[in-house]
Amino acid sequence: MKYIFLTIFLLGCCTAITVAQDPERVKEPAAKELQFIGYSFHRYTLSNVTPMNDLLQGQVIGRLFGPNSTFTTPQACGYFEQRFVPMFVYNPSILDGYATFRALFKIDYTWGDQAYGVGNNRGGGMNGGQINLQTLMANVDIHPPDENWNVVVGLQRLFDNVRDPNVNTIQTAQTSGYKLSFFGTQATGVSVFGNLTPSTKGRFGYFQLWENEIRSNDDVTMWMADVESRVAPLLEVGGDVWYVYDRGKGGGGISVLGQGLNSALAGYNGATKIFLPNNLSKYEADLFWVGGHASYNRDFLAKRWWADAFVMFNLGTIDTGMSPKGTLANVFAVTANASLSYKYGATVNDKLTAEALFTSGDNDGVADGTLNSVITGNVYGSPVGIYSSHRAYLLFPDPQVINRYYSAVHDISNMGYGVTAGFFSAYKDLIPNKLNAKVGFAYAESNVAPTGGGKYIGSEVNTEIKYNLKVYLTLGVSAAYMWAGDFYDSNLTTENKPHPKNPWVFFTTLSWLMF
Repeated sequence: MKYIFLTIFLLGCCTAITVAQDPERVKEPAAKELQFIGYSFHRYTLSNVTPMNDLLQGQVIGRLFGPNSTFTTPQACGYFEQRFVPMFVYNPSILDGYATFRALFKIDYTWGDQAYGVGNNRGGGMNGGQINLQTLMANVDIHPPDENWNVVVGLQRLFDNVRDPNVNTIQTAQTSGYKLSFFGTQATGVSVFGNLTPSTKGRFGYFQLWENEIRSNDDVTMWMADVESRVAPLLEVGGDVWYVYDRGKGGGGISVLGQGLNSALAGYNGATKIFLPNNLSKYEADLFWVGGHASYNRDFLAKRWWADAFVMFNLGTIDTGMSPKGTLANVFAVTANASLSYKYGATVNDKLTAEALFTSGDNDGVADGTLNSVITGNVYGSPVGIYSSHRAYLLFPDPQVINRYYSAVHDISNMGYGVTAGFFSAYKDLIPNKLNAKVGFAYAESNVAPTGGGKYIGSEVNTEIKYNLKVYLTLGVSAAYMWAGDFYDSNLTTENKPHPKNPWVFFTTLSWLMF
């Protein structure tokens, strides 16, 4: 016992001597080992769009007028929703910054929906008491001090971007790389991020998308290799290769929808869904994404013009998945995107933005031996591909949602038919960095017409006003109206329902990013 007291006494003396030698240390606050970052979001919606199936009232994701039963009604539908997303970051001082643990959770519900139950996306009824906490992220980030690389292990963000999503914003991922068009979700795996040179960064990742029976070769795994270099002070250029080893045979997946190219999940999301010939129910696939992207003056770094573009090719083979194996189809599809923005005023919110999107399509799937439809992560999860840099609200996905996340072209493949789309938005800071207004227009047509329908999907006009009450505390009012085209004359696009009325939406939001 006396040795313990002696040790404590010596440590106290050493501390006193250190403080005496450096009195400024007394003024330095101790570094926080546990940090909290939270996001609170409230939304009131008024719209003529609603799910027609009562079982899908809790959470609705996917293609508008599709299998999720969303359709237009003669009356307006109004409801309140709420979301809370807490994130905890643990960085113990004893490790000197060598390792950091991050955990992210989510609680969603519609006001008045349910209480004293178990299940996600509910819990806003009287008394609350719902067990509804969802785990979105839990990973260890190993980052040796003074090194130019780090490794993230565990449940983490899976983005189609070279940048580490643990330390970069969602907004950056939406406007760089492939804009979350292919992958923008969470997955378990290992990612290595590194600064290869002072001007070049890279990412190598391995992800286990689905582990079905451990004893069987029936998994879906993914490898990603990305590199991006600042070849000039304002010019970034990057290249990417991703590979999915799909031996899942449609097993696993979300609920009864399954997963994979021939799954109900793909149809639910409005993604590419193939129909296997000869009454086959299973397939195997080796899928590749090979692409490149470039950006000039991203985020208006130094000048008034901002331009970016990307091209992504889908390659690979789809086999029967049975012995003896036979090739059902080769995959060859292309996605192209470009945008141009001009900052005409004093702030980054005084800008004009135009964007275009093209994806190749197919009208017969694998029947002719070649699949020309674009493949995204929406065939393996929901939602995964969340292309949203366009800022449309009904024609394409809007990320300002909670339980009801649907749009006409919910996946950039447009049900495998392909799409050609254009977007234009004008922004103005009515009060600099305080009050911002936006008006927008969007247009989309299918590159392949569905049986019984035309190519014109629709057009949209939208507007939004956002007011910053305080730092990171924002009140917003948004509205959109969409003209539904002859694309919806086909029973394939409306689930055998009549041509829908033109959808519209009005909503208010209150968002708070907490530190």
